Amino acid sequence: MVQGKDPMIMENILIKDKNYRLCIGYQDNETLRLEFNRMTQHFWGFDFENYYQSGFWDDKCILYSLFDEDKIVAHITVSLFEQEGKKLIQLGTVMTDENYQRQGLSSFLLRRISSDFVHQIKGMFLFANNEVLDFYPKFDFFPVPEYTAFKTVKNTSMTTVWTKRKLNLDNAEDLKLFENLVEQAVSNTEFQTKSKGLALFYCYAYPVMGFKESIYYIDELNCAVVAQVENNILYMIELFSTNEVDLNAVINAFADFSFTEVVFGFTPKHTEGLEWRIWKEDDLQLFVTRELLSFFEEERMKVATLSHT
Repeated sequence: MVQGKDPMIMENILIKDKNYRLCIGYQDNETLRLEFNRMTQHFWGFDFENYYQSGFWDDKCILYSLFDEDKIVAHITVSLFEQEGKKLIQLGTVMTDENYQRQGLSSFLLRRISSDFVHQIKGMFLFANNEVLDFYPKFDFFPVPEYTAFKTVKNTSMTTVWTKRKLNLDNAEDLKLFENLVEQAVSNTEFQTKSKGLALFYCYAYPVMGFKESIYYIDELNCAVVAQVENNILYMIELFSTNEVDLNAVINAFADFSFTEVVFGFTPKHTEGLEWRIWKEDDLQLFVTRELLSFFEEERMKVATLSHT
C-alpha cells in the first residue's frame, strides 16, 4: 500500500459551544474511514473503499472531517497538486450532515484548511453546485468560466500512421505500464494539475464511474490516451507521454473510429487548429481564489477532467 505517509491528526474543537473531534489524514484508520465511506454513500452514492484498497490513495489526498463522537458530521477533501514549486489545492467531497447544517462546520473546515496551507499554496479552486453558489464568495472564492478546446476533423480522410491497443489494467503488465506513464508524463496542459492518485482513481479504482475501459496505448509514441467516442465526437480525456507528442498524430491513431469532432478534457499547450467554447458540466460552477482569478479571466482554461473531485 502507498497510503498516506503523514501521521493522522486528531484535535478537540469547540464550535458554537459544542465539542467536535477534528480528524485529518485518517484514511488508514479503518473505523474512521468506514464512517467517511458511509457519509459519501449517503450524499453521493459511492464510497472510496475501492480506492483505498487499490493502494493508489497517496498523501496528496487529505481528509478533513469533523466528528460528533463517532459520527462524521462535516467533511472536505483536500487534493494537492504541485505547480512551479508551490501547491495548488482543490477542495472536493464537501458535505455536512443534514442535522448539523448552518452551524458553521463547513466554514470552520474552510478556514482551517486555508490556515494549514497559507504559506505553501499558489491558489485554491473547487466546483460548487447551484445550491451553494452564495456560500463560497464569503471566503474569497470567485466564480470563473471554463472553456473547452475542440477541433473539427474528417477522420475518413485520415491515414493511421501509428497503431494503438487497448490497455487492460487488470493485467499487471498493462497496469504497471500505465502507472509508469502517469508518473513520468510531461505536462501537456496549460493548467497543470497532474495527480497519479486521481488518474488511477478514475482509470482503475472505480470502473463504473471512471474510464477503465477507455485507455489506449500508442507504442510508437510511448503514449497512453484516455479516450471515448460518443455521438461522432472523440473525447480525448487525457494523455500521458514521456515526451511531448503531436496531438494530430494521436488523433490519427483513432482514425478507425467514426467521429467528426475532437473535444479535449484538458487545456492543450499547443493550440494551432483548435477552437474554443464555454464549458459547463451539469450544474457545477468553478470557483477560484484571488491568486488564480486573473489567470482564468484572461486565459481560456479548463480544469482537466481527471483532476475533478
